[in-house]
Amino acid sequence: MMRNNIWTIGQLVSYIKNELANNIVLKNISIQGEIGNFTNHYSGHWYFTLKDKDALINCVMFKGFNQHCLFIPKNGDQLIVTGSVNVFEKQGQLQLIVTGMKEDGAGNFYIQFEKTKKKLEPLGYFDNRYKKPLPEFPKEIAIITGANTAALQDILTTINKRWPIVKTTEIHALVQGQLAIESIVKAIKKADETTADVIILARGGGSVDDLWCFNDESIAKAIFDCNKPIITGIGHEIDFTIADLVADYRAATPTAAAAKATPDYREVLNIVRKCENIIIQTCNNEINRYYQLLDYYNNKLIHYKNVISQYKTNIDNAIRITALNLRRRSELYRQNIVNREKILQLSLKALVKRNYDYLSNVSFRLSKTIDEILQKNKLKLSKSIDLLDSYSPLKTLQRGYAVISQNDKIIKSVLDIDYSNTLETRFADGTITSKPIKE
Repeated sequence: MMRNNIWTIGQLVSYIKNELANNIVLKNISIQGEIGNFTNHYSGHWYFTLKDKDALINCVMFKGFNQHCLFIPKNGDQLIVTGSVNVFEKQGQLQLIVTGMKEDGAGNFYIQFEKTKKKLEPLGYFDNRYKKPLPEFPKEIAIITGANTAALQDILTTINKRWPIVKTTEIHALVQGQLAIESIVKAIKKADETTADVIILARGGGSVDDLWCFNDESIAKAIFDCNKPIITGIGHEIDFTIADLVADYRAATPTAAAAKATPDYREVLNIVRKCENIIIQTCNNEINRYYQLLDYYNNKLIHYKNVISQYKTNIDNAIRITALNLRRRSELYRQNIVNREKILQLSLKALVKRNYDYLSNVSFRLSKTIDEILQKNKLKLSKSIDLLDSYSPLKTLQRGYAVISQNDKIIKSVLDIDYSNTLETRFADGTITSKPIKE
């Protein structure tokens, strides 16, 4: 109800809507324009804008009408639509209710996009040969986007979650309108002079004309001439600009650009742990291999000790048998001489003397032979003892090592210890007994 000629907002909007609805000129009119911000809503309705160089109008084509359309429009298409002008009361927004649609060739934005693309492509701006690799573990990231924007916050949040150790350098720039072109070019050159490993060029979503500055040739050249790799995250997944084509990597959104620029520290930690386990396992294998070699040489040492002991026994036996045989032969010779002396002591004094001389000579040579044999065998025994001594575990003990045993069994690992019994630790000069304690 109107009071004192004061209208409510609802009354005003409702009045305008009724006036438009009763205007025959605005009913079933045809309008030519370029489509933008197209959304195919889950409800089945189509929402979009139509624009030309002078103005823009919001449009809706309800499911009951668009299901008869022979094509699905896309941003940049030039269309001729039929419908009626109306007002969306909840937002007080002028809109066109579209009931029919047909194509009218490519839109001006699309034509300009293709023109710029064809100009830059022969220059190698889009060639994969010139794409720079992204750093695997960046130390610093330069971020080019608008100041205090949602895109900037999304990038910083994603970087902090994935790779919090990296340094971030913010370079604010205008990201919409004609002034944005020069601002973005300067920001790229400034980022290229920093110590950053990679650059993120990003902007949140918007209409075609909102993002149009990123199709400028000057920005494309700045990206191509940049010495550092650049990741773009401009608009949403369906948006595509010349800057995306020139960049070293194009991400669908600013958040996706931040994710591409950084590794996930959790995945890196998992890889480090796996490498650590491999190194530990390799070291354990080597240690076990050397333990096996130690056991092998220890067994060889015991074998040589037994061989030397057997040689010593054989030598002692040989010396004993040789000495016994020599004594027996000497006694036999002596007995023969005595018997001959008794038989021939009167008549054979000369023979006795000759035999006595012979015996003396034989005894001398036998004694010399025994001494030589004994000396030779003693030399062999001394060398064998020296060899045994060089392999003796006592030598190892004298160098500061010790041998730990339990129940007459050498302890090689803590897993072999019986904590209910005592341990014997043998040093070079004695043995001690100790009680193991399990920590």
